[in-house]
Amino acid sequence: MKPFYVSLKPFLDYRFYAHPIDWKGVFSNANPLEVEIGFGNGEYLARLAQDRRDVNFIGFEEYCERIHKTLRKLSRVHNDHVRVLRMDIRTAFDFLFTPNSIQYIHCLYPPPWPKKSDVKHRLFTTDFLKKVNSRLVDKGVLKIVTDHYPYVLWIQEQMPSEGFDVLLNRIAPSYDTKFERKWVEGGQKEFFELLLTKNRTLAVYQKKEEVVRFYTLEHFDPQHFYMGEFSEAGIAVVFKDLLFDPQRKIALINVLVNDEHVFQNIRIVISQNSYGWRINLAEGTMLMPTAGVAKALELVYQSALASGATLKENI
Repeated sequence: MKPFYVSLKPFLDYRFYAHPIDWKGVFSNANPLEVEIGFGNGEYLARLAQDRRDVNFIGFEEYCERIHKTLRKLSRVHNDHVRVLRMDIRTAFDFLFTPNSIQYIHCLYPPPWPKKSDVKHRLFTTDFLKKVNSRLVDKGVLKIVTDHYPYVLWIQEQMPSEGFDVLLNRIAPSYDTKFERKWVEGGQKEFFELLLTKNRTLAVYQKKEEVVRFYTLEHFDPQHFYMGEFSEAGIAVVFKDLLFDPQRKIALINVLVNDEHVFQNIRIVISQNSYGWRINLAEGTMLMPTAGVAKALELVYQSALASGATLKENI
C-alpha cells in the first residue's frame, strides 16, 4: 500500500497564523501570489510549481484524498513556494487574504452543477466574483476553464456590471488533468476558457472574525443536558451528541455549525476545575471563528442553564 503522502511540508494549517495571513512571512519573500481553486489531484499545481519558481502558489481543496495525492505529486518537484490548504475558498477569501494581494487565480473544471435544483451550489455567484475582484491586484486575472458551455453562460449572467474585462476562448484540451482526460476520452474536443481581468476595484464588505468567548457555571448536570436545534439569521446549529467522563469530570459536545457557506464540525468541552465548570472550544478544533461558532458556544451555555446548571459570573 502506498503512503498517503511523502511529506506534509506544503500543507499549511491556518489555525496557527494570524488572519489575514502574512503570506510574505509564510514564504519568506515578496514574490507574486497565485491561487488555484480546487486543485483536484494536483497535476496542474505541481506543473506550475515546477515551471515557475518565482511565484508563490496557494492551492485550496476540501477533499482529503485529493490533498494526499497532491502532496505526493508536489514531493517530486521543488515546493518551497507552494502551500496547500483544506478549506472552502469563499472562507479563505473572507479571512486569509487582504484586498489587492493576488496576482492570478486558476480554476480548472469547477463542478457545473447542471441540475436546476443544484444551481445554488455553484461557486461563481455575483457576490463571489466581487470578492474575487477585491482580492486581485490591478490587472489581476481569474481564469475559469470548463467543459460545460451552459455554465459559462450562467457565469456571464452573474458578472458584476463593472470591475472586469471579459474574454472567452474556445480551446483544445490544454491542461492534462484527470477530468480533462476523461472528457477527451469520451470524445469532447472543445473546452471553454473564461478570462476575467480586473479593471477596477469593487468595494466589498470585509468580514471580521468573531471573538469566541468562554463561559463558566457553578454546577453542571450532564444527565439532564438537552440542546435543541437553532436556525436564524443565516446561522444553523445542530447538536449531535454528548459524551461525559464522570471520573475526569469532563463533557465533550459535538455540534454542527453552518453560517452562509461555512460548514464546521466543532467540539465544545465542559470541564470542572477549582472555580466551577468551564465551557470552551476543545483544544485542536479546526475552525474559523465565525458568528456561528460564537453562537454555538452561547447555545451550549444557555442549554446547560435550562438543564439545571447553576449560573456563575462569566468572563
